[in-house]
Amino acid sequence: MTTRRGRLRLTVYLSAVVLVFVLGGLFAAFQILEATPTAEIRTMSRTAAERLIQLRSEPATLHAALAAYRPTQLSITLYDADRQLIDASGAPLPARLIDHARERGRLTFVHELRDGSRVIGYAIVEGRPPSLRRLLVGLAALVTALALLVLVIVRHISQPMQALASAADRFGRGDLSARARITRKDELGEVGRAFDQMADRVTLLMSTQRELMANVSHELRTPLARVQVAIDLILDGVDAQAKELLPEVQQDLTEVERLIEDVMTMARFDLAQAEGLAAGAPLRREPVAVAALIDRAETRFRSLHAARALIVTRDADLPTLALDPALMVRVLENLLENARKYSEPDTAIELDARVTADRLTFTITDHGIGIDAADLPKVFTPFFRSDRSRNRATGGAGLGLGLARRIVLAHDGSIELTSEPQRGTRVVVSVPVDEPAGRAG
Repeated sequence: MTTRRGRLRLTVYLSAVVLVFVLGGLFAAFQILEATPTAEIRTMSRTAAERLIQLRSEPATLHAALAAYRPTQLSITLYDADRQLIDASGAPLPARLIDHARERGRLTFVHELRDGSRVIGYAIVEGRPPSLRRLLVGLAALVTALALLVLVIVRHISQPMQALASAADRFGRGDLSARARITRKDELGEVGRAFDQMADRVTLLMSTQRELMANVSHELRTPLARVQVAIDLILDGVDAQAKELLPEVQQDLTEVERLIEDVMTMARFDLAQAEGLAAGAPLRREPVAVAALIDRAETRFRSLHAARALIVTRDADLPTLALDPALMVRVLENLLENARKYSEPDTAIELDARVTADRLTFTITDHGIGIDAADLPKVFTPFFRSDRSRNRATGGAGLGLGLARRIVLAHDGSIELTSEPQRGTRVVVSVPVDEPAGRAG
């Protein structure tokens, strides 16, 4: 992660270094152009003058040798020891420069030529400055290279930013399929992937909200229809038939009440998360006898489904823990209700409660239709229901397992689900036992 996050920074740093080197090269080029006359030209001109003065007795040969220097950057004029002109490669430089060479600037040099200890002549050498055309061509090449480098750097940075801005604009306008899809491995790539992940979460949230509305509408339709039928029968004076509907109406209203409670509880957790509070913020902890929680869940299940077999096993000495009693009972009730909905009426449901030195574990097992392996990773997602369950007239908004997981995690616990199609499902809930307040049989 650190390496990936540093790649963009490294790119910027390296780009800056390259720019510095380019600018430094430009500066060095000017320095070299200025430094060449005082270093290389001085040495080169002395060597040439010492060779040329040896030809002073051969005027034709000397003149030809001096003529060869005309295309170069050197203008050479030779004088003898008496400061009389011998020859020059071009227009002779005045003899007075032998004593006053600095008057012509730093490109003019005077070399005293000797044969042993005897002065045999003087050479006045003037270095010609580089042409303005060559200087402008070199400068233009450097500026062009610098501009291309800057263009590459800007393109390297701006392209992913433009893709991200375009995706954000499209997503903001309602195109929920808009994604940046930036595959780079630097910070810009991470920003793009973070945007895509956020867009996926927002899309999923909107989808689940739509599904919630559809599921809640479906769950409310049947109870309201039964209530309406009962009211119509009463208004028509058919009290006997209305009375026969009352148990079903009562059960429907109980289910609606639980649905509303589940939605409100989920909203409490979502609000706590949105406000940046801890996962356990919605809890109202108090010392609770675990045995009493089991009794409440068992009593409610048997009162609603008297004909359904429920097998409860538990340790004889269960602790009293600091829990939110209403929410923990909701966990057990939701899990038992799920087990009932997705198993055949002639199969038993099992609830087992065990305690170890540091964990309290509830295990709810059914022998029903099970869950497909492809759906297992999604079963704790709010409002999710597998296709298999949708094909059954089981109802439900898909909140049970998602809400149970939120409650268990808020208690610093864990929840695990294993299932096999046509063989049943097992859910294991575990919460920590930290300094229990006591034991309850």
